Amino acid sequence: MAKRLFASLLALLLLLVCLPVSADGGETARGMITGIEEYEGAKTRQSWLDGALTDAAGRGAEWYAIALIKSDPTLDFTEYEAALRKTLLSGKITASATKLKCGLVLALLGSSPELVRETLDQAIGQNDQLMTWVFGLHLLNAGYAAAEHTAEDVAGLLLGRRNADGGWSVTGTVSDVDVTAMTVQALAPNRDVPGVAEAIDGALALLADRQLPDGGFQSYGKENAESAAQVLLMLGCLGVTADEAGFAGGYAKLFDALVRFAAPSGGFCHELGGDVNELATSQVYLALSAHEAAENGKGSIFIPEVAPGSFVPTAQSGRFPFVILYVSIPTLAVAVAVFFFLRRRKKTAAKR
Repeated sequence: MAKRLFASLLALLLLLVCLPVSADGGETARGMITGIEEYEGAKTRQSWLDGALTDAAGRGAEWYAIALIKSDPTLDFTEYEAALRKTLLSGKITASATKLKCGLVLALLGSSPELVRETLDQAIGQNDQLMTWVFGLHLLNAGYAAAEHTAEDVAGLLLGRRNADGGWSVTGTVSDVDVTAMTVQALAPNRDVPGVAEAIDGALALLADRQLPDGGFQSYGKENAESAAQVLLMLGCLGVTADEAGFAGGYAKLFDALVRFAAPSGGFCHELGGDVNELATSQVYLALSAHEAAENGKGSIFIPEVAPGSFVPTAQSGRFPFVILYVSIPTLAVAVAVFFFLRRRKKTAAKR
């Protein structure tokens, strides 16, 4: 326990020294993103995407993929996209919210619009689970139509699920920080729908009131990295700063809270002093990337920047000429050899 506490304090000290907090948290965000990539063993983002993330497509890599789509348009998603479609079509994903999350990644890539629509129709509102409405609304906001639901309908439905304290929860009447922040993320593009803007303001007031003195947040009675990450992600989706949202200490205090969960390896712990947790690490990575996207004027990380069906695998574009080259060179060589062989035979026959 003492070693674990010492490691956490050392990580905090190093991060505080090496990553000074600016007004918008930019230096700290960039440093933590780099640390997570190093923890994940990413020699390059492309090798990480083609390797570990493709291997985990549909099985936990989606937060990372969404972050990379928005933050690095130079990446080639060919292998990841094919693996994600295969996993989604396999029927092995049973959780409806996970299906919708995978559909959202495809939508952000501009891939497989029909599969995205089928997934939306099959999974939105499944068993009336709150998170299926949340992720379903993300897809509706992304420009995909559902057979029985519109973005306005689902936004209204989420307003009806709001607790008396101004937030949301999966069960019960006491709102949860994570669930409230995630619901606001989906509602963000729908502020013109009657009642949504007021509900968002109320949720922000609730979250500001729930902020701990150290800048962090609790879920189910325990301070954790994911809660702070979801609040940061929410701000990026809303396009407002921590100060504008009413959070004490602005970004500086919010980032201070996140840094405390960073391990020396670059990964993030769920709870202070705990082991590195993959879910916490991936959610922090997404939140930091969303913050950078918002700071760079890219808007919500969940809104596509490409048209449905616009995704073209590199194998059909950039890599295709090489396939032709590999096939054509041997063919050409054989043709040349046959030509000279026949020519030689012709000359030999003429001499006779």
